Amino acid sequence: MNDGDTPTEPSRRTLLAAGGAAGAALLGGCLGGGGDPGSESSADGGGSTTAGGADWRSIELDSVRGDGSFTIGGLPAPTVVHSFAVWCPKCERLSERLADVGGEFTVLGLDTDPNEDAETVRTYAEDNGFGWRFAVAPTDLTDALVAEFGSTVVNAPSTPVIVVCDDGTATFLSGGDSTPSTITSTAEEC
Repeated sequence: MNDGDTPTEPSRRTLLAAGGAAGAALLGGCLGGGGDPGSESSADGGGSTTAGGADWRSIELDSVRGDGSFTIGGLPAPTVVHSFAVWCPKCERLSERLADVGGEFTVLGLDTDPNEDAETVRTYAEDNGFGWRFAVAPTDLTDALVAEFGSTVVNAPSTPVIVVCDDGTATFLSGGDSTPSTITSTAEEC
């Protein structure tokens, strides 16, 4: 009980909440801002570049199934890039729904968790029967995506998806916007 003159010691819950808020603010500053869900990048396909000057669409990726390297910009468009992590149940549910969606578009499962490797992702894809292309995002690609779309693009539970059209434009969808029907209609509008 506090008589008004004696300072009270903050509860553990208060300290954890304050620490979490401070950490989120610091992390947000490190990761950069911007990138509203449903936002489009430049129509000329320019988009963000890494410190070395490469556009995220042109950063080389290795297929986890060992069938060569590729770039997002080099895939047949429209391309649906699903940013995910193997530990994320919401990501898996979206992938299961994407497997049942018809349409003329390319799907890429892009693992953005820095703690996961190609073998883990390959096993995940095979165990779940996901037949499309999968890759693990290198740090420079992750950084470029965050710079263009904001930190939500690497927040697996928000089920982030980027739809890339043949002219290089990219639409970012997340959360309630990353439903199979919205993804399909966005890809069909390319």
